[in-house]
Amino acid sequence: MFKQNIVHILYTKISKEFPEDIYKKYLIFLPEVLQAQHFKYRRWQDRAANLFSKILLIKGLEKYGLNYSSLENLSHNNYGRPQIAETVDFNLSHSGDYVLCAISSGMRVGIDIEEIKPVDFSDFESLMDTEQWKSIKNADDPLRSFFKFWAIKESIIKADGRGMSIPLNDIILNDQAGYYETTWYLKELNLNEKYCSFLASSIENPVLIIEHIILNEHDSK
Repeated sequence: MFKQNIVHILYTKISKEFPEDIYKKYLIFLPEVLQAQHFKYRRWQDRAANLFSKILLIKGLEKYGLNYSSLENLSHNNYGRPQIAETVDFNLSHSGDYVLCAISSGMRVGIDIEEIKPVDFSDFESLMDTEQWKSIKNADDPLRSFFKFWAIKESIIKADGRGMSIPLNDIILNDQAGYYETTWYLKELNLNEKYCSFLASSIENPVLIIEHIILNEHDSK
């Protein structure tokens, strides 16, 4: 019996130095349909993120007695959220050099990571409520504050499963998050000072087991 309050978070990094032998080594674990989807990505960064996220998922599934053949059952709900088996819930995210996978049994999870980089975030004011926008504008580092709110909201809508169909400015935030009658509990993940990352879960205070998985020997923590 798996403990119901544990979330495994696996993460890795990608780089330009991506040896062909390593690439082929991991690609064979993907079913043909996922390999076909993989090759539709034109940028090497997108291909690497796509492949590494699936390998992290495989390693996460192994913690629950499943293996790479489970990817044959990968499907998506009506909003595009991926799912595999009723016994586990998982979520994937990538930004910049980081790829993340959160997986658990007995709860819903959503994860998001955002690279902090220059952006005109004034275009996103309509996606924040009045207090959230005021907090961003008055912060010592408004850019970081914006990406923090954005990562929080992304993790919530990914856990919920309805994605961007949810009005982001309807999400109420404090130590936890509320969206109408649903409560989501938030955990900040401090993986790198140049990124903002959050986990949203349906259970309060889950135990997080965070693992750095090195898939490319040229990458370091």
